Amino acid sequence: MPFKTDHALSLLKRAQQLGRLGHAYMITGPRGTDLEGFATKVLSLISPARHSTLEDWAQEGAVILRPQSKSRRITIGDDASEVGTIRYLERMIHRTTGPSGFKLGIIVDAERMNVQAQNAFLKTLEEPPDRTLLLLLTSQPGQLLTTILSRVIEIPLLPPAEARKFDGHEQKLLTVLQQLATRASGSISAALALKADFQAIIDALYDEIKEEQEAEFEKEQDHYKQTTDGSWLKQREEEVTAQIEAAYLQRRDALMDLMLAWMGDIARQQVGAEHLDLSQYREATAQLAQRWSPEDTAKRIRYLRQLDQHLHTNVNEGLALEVAFIQAFGR
Repeated sequence: MPFKTDHALSLLKRAQQLGRLGHAYMITGPRGTDLEGFATKVLSLISPARHSTLEDWAQEGAVILRPQSKSRRITIGDDASEVGTIRYLERMIHRTTGPSGFKLGIIVDAERMNVQAQNAFLKTLEEPPDRTLLLLLTSQPGQLLTTILSRVIEIPLLPPAEARKFDGHEQKLLTVLQQLATRASGSISAALALKADFQAIIDALYDEIKEEQEAEFEKEQDHYKQTTDGSWLKQREEEVTAQIEAAYLQRRDALMDLMLAWMGDIARQQVGAEHLDLSQYREATAQLAQRWSPEDTAKRIRYLRQLDQHLHTNVNEGLALEVAFIQAFGR
């Protein structure tokens, strides 16, 4: 369950006071959540220093890693002197000490670590130096290896009100949902049209992810083909395929969450609730709240939740979408 920033910080402060602060945390939240700002406050729990940016903490001895170059990847690095790589972090986390004797390491956009970097980082996670605090900041935790996820404590954060940002695919979905207020509904054809719009969005999303991952793979091939054997190429092809699928499933889940948030706002308006998940779309959801009965809204939410559950099984995606959209919007 996501926490408000102040509540999450109070829980960490309590753990620190009881001597139970962990050595590795993964700070997560949707785009628009100030993960870096929260990280600076976490660092202040173990230090009398007060800084508002991670760059200022770097001056105190914290090791900050961010995605590098146009590819925006975090790599393992050729050697420990290569700044911004996992090998550099490993070396510096053993050599440097920050405020209050802690060794501090923060990885921004941790999902941008490639597989080799993640595997290398496991060593630091499993055998950290004494008094080490590692923070992984990510809006896409599903991109990280399960071996990493099992060794960190996740702190999911709620974004501040009005701070949520939407990528292009999410914005397209919101546009489609806005059009529900003026579209005909309650027929099979209307439901299938809505399903087609959603399918087009997730197809474009998959193509974007595939293109990005394959472009990165081509760069790796150029770099490593002279120094590794053919088995590396086959292994990396399998890893890239898995990465594409994992990234797609996580982004598709985010779109489903967005649709459920939209439907939830309609239900909330029907009972006079003040808080809305998507308050900037209050007018559009209010129109649907007037147009639909509370029973219809509840039914649609129920079928969409069932769809969300089915999509986490081996069900055929296209068939599951078609059945669910007909059930939710075709009657």
